Amino acid sequence: MPEHFYLLGADVSGSPTPRMVNAAFEAMGVAATYSPLNVAKDALASTFSNLKELDAKGLNVTMPHKSSIVYLLDSVDATSAKIGAVNTVAKVGDLYLGYNTDVEGITDQLRARGLSTVSSAVVVGTGGVARAFCAAMEEMGCRKVMALTRDIARARSFVSDMAAAFPHLGLDIALLGDPVRLDADLVFNASPMGSIGAPSSKSLVALVRPDQVVFDAVYYPVETELIRAAERAGARTIHGYEMLLRQAIGAVRIWTGRSPPSEVMSKVLLSALEARAL
Repeated sequence: MPEHFYLLGADVSGSPTPRMVNAAFEAMGVAATYSPLNVAKDALASTFSNLKELDAKGLNVTMPHKSSIVYLLDSVDATSAKIGAVNTVAKVGDLYLGYNTDVEGITDQLRARGLSTVSSAVVVGTGGVARAFCAAMEEMGCRKVMALTRDIARARSFVSDMAAAFPHLGLDIALLGDPVRLDADLVFNASPMGSIGAPSSKSLVALVRPDQVVFDAVYYPVETELIRAAERAGARTIHGYEMLLRQAIGAVRIWTGRSPPSEVMSKVLLSALEARAL
């Protein structure tokens, strides 16, 4: 009998991740299925309880559940505990354990561009991906992070949690569009802005400078407005699908204890994104 894995999110029915992960399982000879489940914010606890009854072997968790799932698990790893966000769940024995592979999805791509350290960074958004970004910046020796948000009141818990977890980051926060000085090596979009149905703001695009690395966590469309603006400006760019690929590789490794075929996963991911654009 195949083992069952799931992707939980508010709207994941069109996600390319199931095709990518199922292709990895097939190539590895793993008898498993991976299916998307749309889960409303107030239905996470009941859905997770049902999946445990079905003996689900693992989960990926996306917006808006990355922080809420923490409280439903038996334990989480050190990084997830620090940032209060989980994107990968594995059943180990009778326990459900939480991990965060978004962090390696960020650091691996930065290092692939030749960045061994980051001095200062701007992150747009204050959700689960922004929390993972703070952990990534801690790992890369960053000492200054400016978080830009559209709602400072809603971002207070993010500021409080990240300042406590990473006191050396020198975390500041400002409203997106405020006239603040942003001399940063790296601009990271951890918000949905730029995705289909959530157009990018002029304030976000205006952040780009030629001497920066611009990293957009949005993976669809592949070429977001922010990425296009960065390329026009001559900045180095990292696409959201690259982060999606790396965090998925990390998840499959946690579930199987083996390194998955990255070339197979990359090919299937890009094919799924191209098909979605048609």
